[in-house]
Amino acid sequence: MKKLLGLQKENLKNKLWMIAAVWYLLGMICLLFSAKLTIPEGEARSLYVGPGNTSFFAMMVLLGILMGAGSFSYLHWEERSDLYLSLPFSRSQLFWVEYGNQLLIFVLPAVVCKLLFFRISLSMGYCRYEESVSCVWMSCVILILGFLLIMNLSMLASLLTLKGAGMTGLLALFLWGPDAGLGLAEKMLAMFVPSFYQSQTIATLKEYLSPFSLLKNVTGIETYMDGPYWRIAGRESYLLYLAVLVMVLTLINWFCFQRRPVERKVGIFAFPIAGTLVRYGCVALSVLWLVDLLQVFSFGAFSLAGVIAGLVLGLPLTHGLLNMVLAWNSKKFLSGGKSLLAEGIMMICILLGFSFWGKLEGKIPGKEELSSMAVCLTALESGDGEEEILQNMELTGEELSTAYDWVNGDYGEETSDYQVIVKYVKKNGGKRYRRYALPWYGLDEFGQVFDGEQFKEGAYKGLRLDSMKYYEIRWSNGVESYRLDLNEEERRGVWEAYKRDFAKLSFTELKEQTPVGVITFASVKNQGDVRVYLYPGYTGVLTLLKEYGIDGTKRIQDYEITKIIGEKYVLTEGLLYQVDSLEWRKEITDKTTVRKLAETLFWEELCKDDLLNGKNGQMEFTVYYRDSQGRTVDQVKCRAQADPQGNEVLKELLKQ
Repeated sequence: MKKLLGLQKENLKNKLWMIAAVWYLLGMICLLFSAKLTIPEGEARSLYVGPGNTSFFAMMVLLGILMGAGSFSYLHWEERSDLYLSLPFSRSQLFWVEYGNQLLIFVLPAVVCKLLFFRISLSMGYCRYEESVSCVWMSCVILILGFLLIMNLSMLASLLTLKGAGMTGLLALFLWGPDAGLGLAEKMLAMFVPSFYQSQTIATLKEYLSPFSLLKNVTGIETYMDGPYWRIAGRESYLLYLAVLVMVLTLINWFCFQRRPVERKVGIFAFPIAGTLVRYGCVALSVLWLVDLLQVFSFGAFSLAGVIAGLVLGLPLTHGLLNMVLAWNSKKFLSGGKSLLAEGIMMICILLGFSFWGKLEGKIPGKEELSSMAVCLTALESGDGEEEILQNMELTGEELSTAYDWVNGDYGEETSDYQVIVKYVKKNGGKRYRRYALPWYGLDEFGQVFDGEQFKEGAYKGLRLDSMKYYEIRWSNGVESYRLDLNEEERRGVWEAYKRDFAKLSFTELKEQTPVGVITFASVKNQGDVRVYLYPGYTGVLTLLKEYGIDGTKRIQDYEITKIIGEKYVLTEGLLYQVDSLEWRKEITDKTTVRKLAETLFWEELCKDDLLNGKNGQMEFTVYYRDSQGRTVDQVKCRAQADPQGNEVLKELLKQ
């Protein structure tokens, strides 16, 4: 035991520079925080003590990489290896002393700084002890496990390779390879299944197999669930998996250190099996990437020729490049005929596997198999993204039946700019995601789906707010903007009026009408702002606004306009991209012409549903107007309605 303590002491002496660096980096984070005397309005105070602190997250990853790569660095030099391994200690003892010291160097300053952070936060009133103490300790546990995960991966890359360049490449493969592989798997499924959107299996694998995704999920860093708001509920599986993965990787590193040869070899890898696994993994990623790239030339349709070309071109090229890199010899490009044959067989099996998987994924569940559905019409501007809508919507009962019949209606093969994303939730818990192209006449029956209460609440974020305590209300029509000075009860009254008005809005009215303004429920607690549109038929909300001194029905044409500048763009479609080029630009100053043209113009922000309410996407207008006092000239970007409807000025412009 005394000899081991002596070995540990000597090992720590050799790491004084790392000890100083860790204390300096973590100490500076704490110092900069304590020097921050005030917190900006709306900033979440709890971000300073919980697992989701971004500064500690970055330090955890950075130090994990550096300290893992620096472990057993003497193995990369034969002379040093002979010296260290000739010491009167077993390899197992050498491993655990090095591993324990690396852990000690990180854990001690990390925990001290976390607790000091907590004490400073308490003294400055950023959090309360009872609410945050458990989160602080969980933050320490998660920080240590996350560090061990990254350190183990970096250490493994160092133990498996003989050269620094090889270690860097292998570590990059460990950290980003799972994401790249699963991303390509999604692309392959999309290639074999035209309506594919995403796979529940792949989404789950991404959460656990990708190191960064796993750490983000367990810390909650992307959802701001920190401090008193952070909860372990829902993260138990991530935490358990992280702990098990750390133990498994530690044992793998211990085994590799026990077996790692000291003698220098030709090539990059210390173990032949590691080189073989990396070879086949890189071949699979490279060839699948090329196959997917060549599918671009099929313009969205499956191309067997693209698959064959990807195999014929990508396989020998990748094989040759890997021969040179792994052997560290440029003359090895044409070697390894048997390996090339094995790689070809592997790639054919992988592609056949994706084809079979695609057929399984392509099956649409029957209506009787479903417990719920979610439907997202991408052209519908509801304030939420596709993923949020699919997550929050749950159509059941009559609405489920209506939505299923509409989605799976026979719309022929006609292509369209409209897209519908659907999530099928089966009674056994399985999920299927699909993306369908929808022709224009497919919208005729969508009104039955849109009118459902479950659909509206799932699609429109503004309907799901439950409290106005931490929100303020702002109104704008593009020309004027006001922040309403209302108490909580008055703010809730505006929100309730919006919900009542929206419940009466039909899909036909939404298609034919353009909003007259927008209300923003602005969060004062960093919860995210929520924007909702005001339509001409929203009598309840517009009446309340009028009581508060705001005429919510005013449009661009009701203001004093000095001039309008119109621009028309030509869309040029290329093979891989589209380009908008200016065709003409015209300045209009004649008062009569300006007044007539203004009747067809709407604030650009109110035209997000342009696929539904018919705005001209190739023309853009800049309207210059005077403020209510008539002194300041300001400007606003506008769009014109696509149909001139007897407006001679717009009709003349469309002809040009």
